[in-house]
Amino acid sequence: MRRLAAVTLVLAFAPAASCKKDSSKGLPPASDWSASGGSNPTAPPQDNPHAGASPNANPHGPGVGGNPHAGMDMGGSGNPHAGMDMGGPMPDKTGPRTLEKLPDGRFALGPFSVAVPAGWTEKPITSSMRAAQLVLPPAAPGADAELIVYYFGESGAGSVQANVDRWLDQFQQPNGKPSKDVAKLEKATFAGQEASIVTVTGRYIATAMPGGGDMVDKPDQALFAAIVNSPKGPYYFKLVGAKQTVDAQAPKVRAMLASLKLR
Repeated sequence: MRRLAAVTLVLAFAPAASCKKDSSKGLPPASDWSASGGSNPTAPPQDNPHAGASPNANPHGPGVGGNPHAGMDMGGSGNPHAGMDMGGPMPDKTGPRTLEKLPDGRFALGPFSVAVPAGWTEKPITSSMRAAQLVLPPAAPGADAELIVYYFGESGAGSVQANVDRWLDQFQQPNGKPSKDVAKLEKATFAGQEASIVTVTGRYIATAMPGGGDMVDKPDQALFAAIVNSPKGPYYFKLVGAKQTVDAQAPKVRAMLASLKLR
């Protein structure tokens, strides 16, 4: 009888226990989320290739702000996505290569052929995300400027506006105004393809290498950049350097872009 009474007592309390809310199901209560990290400390790590990316970060990060650049391009300064902290994969390294010279004296640039201005010096590239790298003649000793052409595949590296915004964020104005308020944005057509050109001057501040601590900080710099569509995806032409050199070479940069032809 005593055993039967004990079983009856347990069964009497069983329904009440089964009605208790299971807090392990669904979202955890607010108190379970870390105030600093904003994530559930008990949750398994997520295999997110863009972990830590900013809202405007490049989804194809290899860096800028964010690289695919970080993690976009480790080939030196001039990275259009410097400072993006994309947390994506590093670009593949290739053997040193230069533009292929065509029989007509022009150069192959992906689906395009292009005329490279006389006096410009081509540097071999070793990053899979660079299509060309050209050093322009300085207008004065130390007034260096370099044009790098980037290619990230058919999907590109985000929208035109996102790339322009990242580039402009690398420049500071002496009066404290946002660079986007003083920059010039143009629409153009090259080789029958839509293109966007952006120019701005100011103090250039960016990471020299994505993910690294070294910074480039140079006053009196200028940007002349173009995003040109192609049947195989956009090409990014980014010229950054001393203002006097960029200003002096701007007509030749425009002539180079105008010389683009689909092969």
